[in-house]
Amino acid sequence: MTENPFCIFVVDDDALLRLVIVDQLQGHNYRIHEFANGADCLAALDLQPNLILLDIEMPGLSGIDVCRQIRAEGNDEVQVMFVSAHDDLEILLTAFDAGGNDFIPKNAKKEVLLRKVELAIETEQQKRNLRSQLDYARQTAFTAMSSLGETGAILHFLRTSFQCRTPEQLGRLIIETLPQYGANGLVKLADAFGEHDFGPEPVCSPLERSILTYVMKLGRIYQAGDRLVLNFPYVTLLVNGLDVNDPDAIGRLRDHLAILVEGASARMEAMVSEQQRQLQAKVRLESIRELNALLSEIEQNQQANHVQLVNLSEQHRSNMENAFVHLGLTDSQEFLLHGYVDELTTQLDQLFDKDNQLALRLHQILEKQNALLAGGEDGGAV
Repeated sequence: MTENPFCIFVVDDDALLRLVIVDQLQGHNYRIHEFANGADCLAALDLQPNLILLDIEMPGLSGIDVCRQIRAEGNDEVQVMFVSAHDDLEILLTAFDAGGNDFIPKNAKKEVLLRKVELAIETEQQKRNLRSQLDYARQTAFTAMSSLGETGAILHFLRTSFQCRTPEQLGRLIIETLPQYGANGLVKLADAFGEHDFGPEPVCSPLERSILTYVMKLGRIYQAGDRLVLNFPYVTLLVNGLDVNDPDAIGRLRDHLAILVEGASARMEAMVSEQQRQLQAKVRLESIRELNALLSEIEQNQQANHVQLVNLSEQHRSNMENAFVHLGLTDSQEFLLHGYVDELTTQLDQLFDKDNQLALRLHQILEKQNALLAGGEDGGAV
């Protein structure tokens, strides 16, 4: 039973039937109001009835019309029990469609009516219990969501940090995440090219840079007053404006930010590894360029030497033949000397053949180097 008496409206154009119903309900601490028509019932809804015993067939507004209007005005809590001398299926379906909760025949015994009212009371109590449980569940969920919100911010940061390709992107992401914890601060990131400082403004002031350099020397986790410092490899975070009157909140914030900074440190470590890999690739590319230039120079010199040797050989043969004429040698002497020249020419040709084979191999190596160099420049690494 509720603190206030259970309020029942009895709505029927038959005064005798109203009298019978009211008499049957007496003695049970019910608050009862009688109405001879639907209009008066609707006008009295501010009395907040718990149950309406509503006749279906009435002059003016029928019980069906009254129920529909009650539901249309948003009065969903009040229970409507139709009272009618007709209980055929069509009547029951119409009553259900109008928003009715129950049905009782007009000639029902007192015990049936009272049991119906008791069931209505139990139903209302169950609804109140369910609403109470729902409110508790909502409050619990709200508290859990608040805690999950802090954890969710960390998860969102970690997911987003995987997409950061530069310290600038990661540093801005850290600064943008801090306000989700009601905090602000400064962050320093270190990579293979130096240090990068970030704050709420696009550019850190010299004083902010000096502060970051100083707090780098503090411990892994250091707190003084409303300031918190976290130092991890590659990352230093300084948080300002902690609520010193809420140590529990500070403890949660310290734990969450430690995870955030550790995640940022891991991402920076991956960036540094990538930067080192790119630097090594750049050195290898430069070495290939130097080797390529040297091979090109060797190939050109070899080709020039080859041409020069051919010319010298031809010039030597021509000089020998001219000398034979002026020296007055015998045929046998000329034949002997021609044999020497031919033998030398043959040896030179053999050397040229070997040299050409080396030149071909050198040219093939040079083409491979050029292809490797082109691939490295396109891909940014070897």
